[in-house]
Amino acid sequence: MEIIDAHVHSLPRGTMDGGETDVRLETVLSGLRARNITRAIFVPINDAWWQPVDEMNDYMVEVVRKHPSIVGFIDIDISKAHLYGGIERLEKDIEMRYSSGLRGIKVHLQNLGVNADDWRLLPVYRLAGELNIPVMLHCYPGSGPGLLENSSPLYIEKMIRAFRNTHFIISHLGGIPYVDLLPHLYHDNVRFETSGVLPTLKRYLGTERLSHLLNDIGYERIFFGSDFPSCDLDTQISILKEIVPREQWNKVFSGNILEFGREFGWWVETADCENTGTIL
Repeated sequence: MEIIDAHVHSLPRGTMDGGETDVRLETVLSGLRARNITRAIFVPINDAWWQPVDEMNDYMVEVVRKHPSIVGFIDIDISKAHLYGGIERLEKDIEMRYSSGLRGIKVHLQNLGVNADDWRLLPVYRLAGELNIPVMLHCYPGSGPGLLENSSPLYIEKMIRAFRNTHFIISHLGGIPYVDLLPHLYHDNVRFETSGVLPTLKRYLGTERLSHLLNDIGYERIFFGSDFPSCDLDTQISILKEIVPREQWNKVFSGNILEFGREFGWWVETADCENTGTIL
């Protein structure tokens, strides 16, 4: 069974989580290879204080050029969007990164310190739809520096309904506070990935309720994601196998994201990856 990880971090700075996590490229690739992860989506953290955005995007472009089994997402900085010409510069930067080979946009609402319906994000959602690339939205209120409400589905719901031609990926399944709000996000243009939160959800909800949650979302809408190396990859693979029926494993671990990615040109020309079965 092929396993594709929909949420992986590697930064040119080399560390994250306040310096506690090693996210150098070779460290991350070695960890993925050790678990037979064949392909992955690398996403930025939208934290310009810790990792400058231009440096992050330059790095991501080089990673995907050298490793066609990796899909890179675009980092954004909305701090100057209010200045004259700020929105235009934001859009041009996204377009430039798209033309350089990045194929998605990451919006970490708490690291940006805004709610999903903040006016500075509206052109990002619109442009993603025009470029036909998905937006990954952080949906887990367990991390700073933003506030608890920043990643609330109450704000995300407005955006996925208003920008119905843009595809969204909801990260982290909302965490404990937002589990009951997730049904408001079950729209045709939305998928969900499981990164980082499965051990906590299992501890608070229990295996049976967590299994019901994924069943309610619909196994065809779910991607496996880990948040590696910030979170333990082995534990999350194990929990997902425990709560997902075996007949759905292929879908959740790789089939769904492969089908989803065809819409955006992910991995279309990566026959070498398919032959080797490992991160290139």
